[in-house]
Amino acid sequence: METILTESTDHHGGVLRRVRSVGVLTLISRVAGLIRDSIMAAQFGNGAISDAFALAFRVPNMARQLFGEGALSTAFLPVFLRDREQGGLEAAHRTGTAVLLVIALALLCVVILTEAVLAAISLTLALPYEALLLLNLLMLLTPYLLLVCVVAQASAIMHGLGQFTLPALYPIALNALWIVSAWCLGQTSLTAENRIYGVSWSIVAIGILQVLLCVPALHSVGFRFELDWTTSRSRVVEITRTMLPVVLGLSITQLNTASDSIFAWIFTAPVDGEAGWLNHYPLTAGTTHALYIGQRMLQFPIGVFGAALGTVIYPVLTLHAERRQFDLFRADLTRGLRLVVAIGVPASMGLVLIAEPLTELLFQRGKFDVRDSQQTASIIAMYALGVWAACGLMISQRAFYACGDRATPLRIGLAIAVLNIVLNVALIYPLGARGLALATSLATATQCVLTVIELHRKTSSVDWRLLSATGMRTAIATTVMCCVFFATESLLQSIMPEHSSRIRLLKTAIEVSASVIVYAGIGWLIGLKEPLELCRPTKVHTLRKE
Repeated sequence: METILTESTDHHGGVLRRVRSVGVLTLISRVAGLIRDSIMAAQFGNGAISDAFALAFRVPNMARQLFGEGALSTAFLPVFLRDREQGGLEAAHRTGTAVLLVIALALLCVVILTEAVLAAISLTLALPYEALLLLNLLMLLTPYLLLVCVVAQASAIMHGLGQFTLPALYPIALNALWIVSAWCLGQTSLTAENRIYGVSWSIVAIGILQVLLCVPALHSVGFRFELDWTTSRSRVVEITRTMLPVVLGLSITQLNTASDSIFAWIFTAPVDGEAGWLNHYPLTAGTTHALYIGQRMLQFPIGVFGAALGTVIYPVLTLHAERRQFDLFRADLTRGLRLVVAIGVPASMGLVLIAEPLTELLFQRGKFDVRDSQQTASIIAMYALGVWAACGLMISQRAFYACGDRATPLRIGLAIAVLNIVLNVALIYPLGARGLALATSLATATQCVLTVIELHRKTSSVDWRLLSATGMRTAIATTVMCCVFFATESLLQSIMPEHSSRIRLLKTAIEVSASVIVYAGIGWLIGLKEPLELCRPTKVHTLRKE
């Protein structure tokens, strides 16, 4: 079993090794997710059905990000690790069992109440087609909210026990089974509406299977269910009390992307041509789904690198803060931010550069036509500008939480949420859907910069000298990378003017490969070591259990 604390292993190497391991598994999951989204796009295109599903699925998916992977695990891990340090594994197991039970019961009540409200709306109101379809899909997918959050909490327990591999396998299983169900439904003669209902039923069934697999998975990493409410009640109360500001603090990025979809839904012209509440609609049907794909593509580099780094480094920072090892806290935090700059910035620019060919290759087939592809590619490019910032937030916010400061990220986040809404309103008419995506990127970048600055002001835990040096080297290497990409693209266009799928795939592969090689080579020449350290961790010092 993996462990965060070792007696004689290299600490930095161990952290980077786990980042690499989780990153590889997340990469597999994201690739499977792209295949899944490609199948869905080919079957449904960009239209009212895709819009409704994208918005309905956002509800359980956002709950997973906030209460499962985000706020709950962030509030839970410090308490779990403190119990493990001070009271041993038995005390930690009691805390984990109590929290898992409480979250399951609380979310069960939320699901029952939500289903009752949605059923009442369906029975009492005469709704247009788009709203009725959205309502039906929400009713189908709401139970998945409970299932996915229980799985995420079980994963948080595994993280607290130093096991990161098994939790990373759950999304792979979800995507694989989703691909199978979507493909099978696509072979039937069912209408598109009935097929989307079938996909929704399949997602809930997959969630049930994941929950059933959690029990043996927890047992395999050494966790034992030990319910002692008398001793665990204070821990549950502490986690619940600290969770609300963490929920709000971590939710800003998700709320910003969710507001994009809500704005798109409201400002999209009705498909039946009837007059709506606006005289002029800046968006057309399919925009919500295009934003969904753009956000999914944004999550590819964030999940492969940013989420992996945040998942691994948070327990480490929490232990440093708990033991008052501030020199190690400063070193790990700075290294995490340097990795974000060295990997996140070229990832942002790279995704901007390949947004159009990537969209063509992955999605332009079936009912997903050239217009859909162009619309989606422009949105992906706008979202891509904020990749580095979203990764940086995963580190800087958790550094605050590791120190017990939940108010500062919340204060910054609330201001950013207002900024995002203002930018949405300002940009939606001149830029359409691209404006919504650009607003989110600008808001996320502002939030990241402000959070890091405030983190250093309060804790003096950012080594600006090292971070600035990494930033300068990254800027140089990224600039050269972009120049090489454009030069390679121009050369290949003259050699291979044909625009078939195979030629486009070959050209994109060559362009990306050349850019990556040049970035790594220039980085090595000018001393940009972080990308190589991520691939081949070096020994720095040892973290010993006290």
